[in-house]
Amino acid sequence: MKSFYLLGLASLFSLTIACDQPANETANQETSSVTPSSTADKILEQKTSTWYTYEGTIPCADCEGIKMVLQLENNPDEVTREFKLKETYLGTPEGDRTFETSGTYEVSYGMEGDPGAMLVSLIDENDQQFKTFLQEKDGIHFTLLDRNKNKIESDLNYTLTQK
Repeated sequence: MKSFYLLGLASLFSLTIACDQPANETANQETSSVTPSSTADKILEQKTSTWYTYEGTIPCADCEGIKMVLQLENNPDEVTREFKLKETYLGTPEGDRTFETSGTYEVSYGMEGDPGAMLVSLIDENDQQFKTFLQEKDGIHFTLLDRNKNKIESDLNYTLTQK
Protein backbone atom coordinates (compact mmCIF):
# COMPACT_ATOMS: atom_id res chain seq x y z
CA MET A 1 0.00 0.00 0.00
CA LYS A 2 2.84 2.34 0.89
CA SER A 3 4.55 1.76 -2.50
CA PHE A 4 1.21 2.35 -4.25
CA TYR A 5 0.93 5.70 -2.42
CA LEU A 6 4.51 6.69 -3.41
CA LEU A 7 3.85 5.69 -7.02
CA GLY A 8 0.72 7.91 -7.04
CA LEU A 9 2.68 10.87 -5.63
CA ALA A 10 5.45 10.42 -8.19
CA SER A 11 2.89 10.35 -11.02
CA LEU A 12 1.16 13.45 -9.69
CA PHE A 13 4.51 15.25 -9.36
CA SER A 14 5.54 14.42 -12.96
CA LEU A 15 2.12 15.49 -14.23
CA THR A 16 2.43 18.84 -12.40
CA ILE A 17 5.85 19.49 -13.90
CA ALA A 18 4.59 18.62 -17.37
CA CYS A 19 1.68 21.09 -17.01
CA ASP A 20 4.06 23.89 -16.02
CA GLN A 21 6.02 23.57 -19.25
CA PRO A 22 4.93 25.86 -22.10
CA ALA A 23 3.10 24.05 -24.83
CA ASN A 24 4.38 24.04 -28.36
CA GLU A 25 1.65 25.68 -30.42
CA THR A 26 1.67 24.28 -33.91
CA ALA A 27 -1.93 24.66 -35.03
CA ASN A 28 -1.45 28.15 -36.48
CA GLN A 29 2.04 27.90 -37.91
CA GLU A 30 0.69 28.57 -41.41
CA THR A 31 -0.82 31.93 -40.41
CA SER A 32 2.26 33.09 -38.51
CA SER A 33 4.25 33.38 -41.74
CA VAL A 34 1.60 35.52 -43.46
CA THR A 35 2.65 39.13 -43.93
CA PRO A 36 0.25 41.89 -42.87
CA SER A 37 -2.20 42.73 -45.62
CA SER A 38 -2.88 46.33 -44.75
CA THR A 39 -1.46 49.41 -43.09
CA ALA A 40 -3.93 48.89 -40.24
CA ASP A 41 -2.36 45.48 -39.54
CA LYS A 42 1.13 47.00 -39.69
CA ILE A 43 0.09 49.80 -37.32
CA LEU A 44 -1.26 47.31 -34.80
CA GLU A 45 1.99 45.29 -34.91
CA GLN A 46 4.23 48.24 -34.00
CA LYS A 47 5.98 48.03 -30.62
CA THR A 48 7.08 51.69 -30.37
CA SER A 49 5.47 55.03 -31.07
CA THR A 50 5.25 55.69 -34.80
CA TRP A 51 3.71 58.60 -36.73
CA TYR A 52 1.92 58.04 -40.02
CA THR A 53 1.37 60.98 -42.40
CA TYR A 54 -1.50 61.39 -44.88
CA GLU A 55 -1.67 64.28 -47.36
CA GLY A 56 -4.06 65.59 -49.94
CA THR A 57 -5.96 68.64 -51.17
CA ILE A 58 -9.70 68.60 -50.68
CA PRO A 59 -12.29 70.96 -52.21
CA CYS A 60 -13.02 74.36 -50.70
CA ALA A 61 -16.18 76.44 -51.24
CA ASP A 62 -14.44 79.83 -51.25
CA CYS A 63 -10.79 79.10 -52.04
CA GLU A 64 -8.70 77.01 -54.46
CA GLY A 65 -8.57 74.03 -52.10
CA ILE A 66 -7.57 72.94 -48.63
CA LYS A 67 -4.21 71.18 -48.41
CA MET A 68 -4.41 68.77 -45.49
CA VAL A 69 -1.50 67.06 -43.74
CA LEU A 70 -2.74 64.60 -41.13
CA GLN A 71 -0.32 62.86 -38.78
CA LEU A 72 -1.54 59.96 -36.65
CA GLU A 73 0.45 58.52 -33.77
CA ASN A 74 0.47 54.84 -33.06
CA ASN A 75 1.81 53.88 -29.66
CA PRO A 76 0.81 50.40 -28.48
CA ASP A 77 1.56 51.38 -24.86
CA GLU A 78 -1.04 54.16 -24.82
CA VAL A 79 -4.81 53.92 -24.80
CA THR A 80 -5.26 57.37 -26.34
CA ARG A 81 -3.32 58.34 -29.42
CA GLU A 82 -2.50 61.78 -30.73
CA PHE A 83 -3.02 63.47 -34.07
CA LYS A 84 -1.71 66.65 -35.69
CA LEU A 85 -3.66 68.26 -38.52
CA LYS A 86 -2.34 71.11 -40.65
CA GLU A 87 -4.90 72.69 -43.02
CA THR A 88 -3.76 75.30 -45.52
CA TYR A 89 -6.53 77.20 -47.32
CA LEU A 90 -5.05 77.93 -50.74
CA GLY A 91 -5.71 81.07 -52.77
CA THR A 92 -7.85 83.03 -50.30
CA PRO A 93 -8.10 86.84 -50.72
CA GLU A 94 -5.65 87.11 -47.80
CA GLY A 95 -3.28 84.58 -49.37
CA ASP A 96 -2.69 81.05 -48.13
CA ARG A 97 -3.93 80.63 -44.56
CA THR A 98 -2.72 77.77 -42.36
CA PHE A 99 -4.43 76.36 -39.28
CA GLU A 100 -3.02 73.67 -37.03
CA THR A 101 -5.04 71.46 -34.72
CA SER A 102 -3.95 68.66 -32.42
CA GLY A 103 -5.68 66.30 -30.06
CA THR A 104 -6.50 62.62 -29.83
CA TYR A 105 -8.22 60.23 -32.19
CA GLU A 106 -10.52 57.26 -31.85
CA VAL A 107 -10.81 54.24 -34.08
CA SER A 108 -14.23 52.66 -34.58
CA TYR A 109 -15.61 50.07 -36.93
CA GLY A 110 -18.70 49.99 -39.08
CA MET A 111 -20.77 52.42 -41.05
CA GLU A 112 -23.98 52.21 -43.02
CA GLY A 113 -23.50 49.67 -45.80
CA ASP A 114 -20.06 48.56 -44.56
CA PRO A 115 -19.94 46.95 -41.10
CA GLY A 116 -16.19 46.29 -41.41
CA ALA A 117 -15.21 49.85 -42.28
CA MET A 118 -12.45 51.39 -40.14
CA LEU A 119 -13.21 54.98 -39.10
CA VAL A 120 -10.76 57.42 -37.54
CA SER A 121 -12.41 60.29 -35.67
CA LEU A 122 -10.35 63.32 -34.67
CA ILE A 123 -11.09 64.76 -31.22
CA ASP A 124 -9.91 68.34 -30.61
CA GLU A 125 -8.56 69.85 -27.38
CA ASN A 126 -12.16 70.63 -26.31
CA ASP A 127 -13.08 66.91 -26.53
CA GLN A 128 -15.21 67.60 -29.61
CA GLN A 129 -15.21 65.20 -32.54
CA PHE A 130 -14.68 67.42 -35.57
CA LYS A 131 -13.53 65.26 -38.51
CA THR A 132 -13.94 61.59 -39.37
CA PHE A 133 -12.05 59.65 -42.03
CA LEU A 134 -12.69 56.27 -43.57
CA GLN A 135 -9.59 54.14 -44.05
CA GLU A 136 -9.98 52.65 -47.52
CA LYS A 137 -9.47 48.92 -48.04
CA ASP A 138 -6.02 49.50 -49.59
CA GLY A 139 -4.79 50.81 -46.23
CA ILE A 140 -3.03 53.88 -47.65
CA HIS A 141 -5.97 56.20 -48.39
CA PHE A 142 -8.18 58.08 -45.94
CA THR A 143 -11.43 59.60 -47.22
CA LEU A 144 -13.02 62.52 -45.36
CA LEU A 145 -16.61 61.78 -44.30
CA ASP A 146 -19.45 64.21 -43.62
CA ARG A 147 -20.63 65.11 -40.11
CA ASN A 148 -22.91 62.06 -40.04
CA LYS A 149 -20.00 59.73 -40.90
CA ASN A 150 -21.24 59.08 -44.43
CA LYS A 151 -19.28 59.34 -47.65
CA ILE A 152 -19.59 62.74 -49.29
CA GLU A 153 -21.56 62.33 -52.52
CA SER A 154 -19.42 64.26 -55.01
CA ASP A 155 -17.20 63.83 -58.03
CA LEU A 156 -14.55 65.88 -56.18
CA ASN A 157 -11.62 64.29 -54.35
CA TYR A 158 -11.85 64.06 -50.54
CA THR A 159 -8.97 61.59 -50.15
CA LEU A 160 -5.67 61.81 -48.29
CA THR A 161 -2.82 59.45 -49.24
CA GLN A 162 -0.19 57.99 -46.91
CA LYS A 163 3.29 59.42 -47.42
